[in-house]
Amino acid sequence: MSEVRPAPRTVPAPEEGRAAQAVRVGGLGAVLAGIVFLATIAYTFGLLFSRGLSFEMLNEPARLLPWVHVHTAAYLGLWWIFTLHLLCLLPVPRALAMIAGEGRATIRTATVSGIAGAVVGMIAAQVNVATAPPLAAASVSIAEALRPNVWLLSVLAGDFGLQLRLLSDLLIAVWLGTTGFTLARTAGWRALGVAQLLVSVLVVVVYVGKPFDWYDLEPTLGFVLALVYLWIGVSLLRAE
Repeated sequence: MSEVRPAPRTVPAPEEGRAAQAVRVGGLGAVLAGIVFLATIAYTFGLLFSRGLSFEMLNEPARLLPWVHVHTAAYLGLWWIFTLHLLCLLPVPRALAMIAGEGRATIRTATVSGIAGAVVGMIAAQVNVATAPPLAAASVSIAEALRPNVWLLSVLAGDFGLQLRLLSDLLIAVWLGTTGFTLARTAGWRALGVAQLLVSVLVVVVYVGKPFDWYDLEPTLGFVLALVYLWIGVSLLRAE
């Protein structure tokens, strides 16, 4: 397969400066996104699990909601950290487009997809931030006969947030896969491009299997995405 090299730039110097700044900001954003995403994983398995949270509880609102009521601040902290990593990710798709070829329609589409994925993911996190505290409080204060209604609302809110997170992952996979296909044929970026293609395939596998509980690779996906964001960030900072 022939290598693809970035076309020589013929834009004025001020435009070159803005492009270099976009690559720099995107590189820093990707590094921060990777670090914060790893912090999200450490926060979950370190702090929250040490306080009694478990994977089984996530599917049992009768156990989860009372726990959230006792540990509301810690639980909400998880979703705010998750939101922060996606906020850091926002400038990255445009920066990567500078390398992959921002003038191509496919790359422009991928850039929009990546930004949209980050925004949808932030909305998904805020669904949990908005619904968890009142539902948790109601689960311990409402009459026992009415608690199944609270549990049902919790399941609906949780499933809504899950579907938004899966959509976010899918949009990000489109961005990673499309840009990865070009980078895999670009001198100096081939390894990163292949890694992005593999991650996009993993996202699709998780997306297909998660709603049916065939397998739970979501924690693994988060770790892999964090490493890829770090890789993207370091590569962009070296390319500026």
